[in-house]
Order: sequence, then C-alpha cells, then structure tokens
Amino acid sequence: MVQRQGAGGSALQSGLSHSGDMMKDSVLVTGFEPFDGRSCNASWIAARSLALTPGVRVLCLPVIWGAPLDALHAICSEDCPTTIVSMGEGRPGWFDIETVAHNVRADRADNAGTVTREPIIRGGPERRSATIDTQSLKGSLAARGHPTRTSTDAGGFLCEETLYSLERLRELHPKLQRVAFCHLPPADSTCTEDGALERCTEDAVRSFAHDLVDVARQL
Repeated sequence: MVQRQGAGGSALQSGLSHSGDMMKDSVLVTGFEPFDGRSCNASWIAARSLALTPGVRVLCLPVIWGAPLDALHAICSEDCPTTIVSMGEGRPGWFDIETVAHNVRADRADNAGTVTREPIIRGGPERRSATIDTQSLKGSLAARGHPTRTSTDAGGFLCEETLYSLERLRELHPKLQRVAFCHLPPADSTCTEDGALERCTEDAVRSFAHDLVDVARQL
C-alpha cells in the first residue's frame, strides 16, 4: 500500500496522451509543468515530443508536492506500463541520470505555494537507489552525442520525489520492469564547461528524449 504524505490533497492537473493502442512493451514518459515563474519546462518539451511514438504515453506532472506519486500510482493501477522514464529540469550543460533518491522534501514551495517537510512516503526507507543500470544508460547516451553524467543529488524537490516514488511503484507493480529519472538542462540555458551542451535548445532535448527512451527500454 502506498501511503503518501501530501501537502494539502491537491488534485492532479496534467494531461495524459498516447499514440494509440498500448504495445506489449509500453512506455510512459513524464515531464513537469513550468515552475519558479518560468514560461516553459525543458522536460515537458522533451516528453511531449514523444506523443506520437508507438507504444509511448506522455504525461505532464504538476509541480505540486505529492502529485507525482498520486498520478503514477493511478496509472500503474489501471494500465501499467513496462517502462517509466521521467524527466525534470536540472543544471545547465548536462543530462544527469539520477542514481539515488531520499525520502525527504526540501524546504521549498511548490507551485501552489505549499511548503512541507513531511517524508515522501511515511515509513519508507531513507533512500532508494535507482534499479536501472545507470552506467549503461549514461554510456549509451554519451555515445549518441549527449553530454551525460550520473548524479547522486536529485535536488530534494519534485524530481527527487518522482524518482523515490517510481522505485516504490516498481516494487508494487510487477509489470513495471524499469524506471529511470533524468535531469535536463533548463530550457535556453547556456554552459561553457568543457564537454557540456553549450545551449539547451528544443531540438537538443527532443533528440535526447527519443534516445533516452530507446536506450532505457532495452536495459
């Protein structure tokens, strides 16, 4: 049973779309709505570009404490995919594959203005490690030309909550075979570090998302 410690019981405000009948190997790809006053979110630009891909559904998650677990648990209970790939905005210049999530929430307001220090899941373990082969995922994406790293800091915000929730849902739903979370550079951000993505364009995140799903569903 999932016992989510919410922050006011806010309802899910997102859209789920898919490319037709579900295939045997089905994938759910999620991104987030804009936050912190921005007009767009690179993760949703990336996710929605896959909406017409056979066997793929896409979902935009609200930046609301508790929403990722509520939304993903509902989908897995009704029509569970075999793979869930989630994305959010992170640091300029790099695509970061997150390797661990902690059962804590940062002292930060969500898009509803709510701040909570309640755990993501009451009674859950302090941390959950990513079960997908993150090194293989990183290597394959880097080989395709994407500046990719692994990360041990998912940020403490909704991205951390999403990875922690995904790993719990993988335990609850046998059909869900693999989950992954990746931070993308913020939309239009720039970076001058060696090897980094100089500017995060829509084409860059769309290309990355397509390759991310292609690689993840093979691991």
